[in-house]
Amino acid sequence: MDRLVAGGPWFRRNPQWAALVTAALFVAVTVLRLVATHEADAAGLLYALPVALAAMAFGRAVGTTAALCAAGLLWAWVAGHPEVSLTAVGWASRVVPLVLLGVLVGAAADAVEEGTEARLALAVAEVRRRDAAEVNDEILQRLTVAKWRLEGGSADGAAVLLDEAMVQAQQLVSTLLEDVELDDRLRVKPPIG
Repeated sequence: MDRLVAGGPWFRRNPQWAALVTAALFVAVTVLRLVATHEADAAGLLYALPVALAAMAFGRAVGTTAALCAAGLLWAWVAGHPEVSLTAVGWASRVVPLVLLGVLVGAAADAVEEGTEARLALAVAEVRRRDAAEVNDEILQRLTVAKWRLEGGSADGAAVLLDEAMVQAQQLVSTLLEDVELDDRLRVKPPIG
């Protein structure tokens, strides 16, 4: 999918920074869990931050992956602390919200991106329709009248109309090429993920 350059939140415009901040948040929360031993369980809730950022910046697949990474970090922390024993409900209460966050927020981000692309495609289609109508109105009509004048024996009148049609066609082609260049500048390759 294409991503729009202009507008949008920082994490959509700068996917490299979004990935870096997501990784930094994972590291910060993990370090906080290791340092704040009495608050380690509460600090684990902060894994929602990098999961949400990954989901918003890169969509459902990466959001889900980030949630599973957070679950893995929770598992590693519990494995490293034998005094902590989690029941199935304990695990579910920690992992399920993270996975749902990654999946649902990522799906919503994907839907927003698709909606943005659909609006852009509709706008481009409208411009193309308007351009086609302009070709018909300005150029084809002049060419038709020029043909009639040639058939009627008025070569001078036909030449004037043909000259006007050529100038109009050249202006229209220049405008269309500028529109294509603008469209190309609005789109970039999607980030990895």
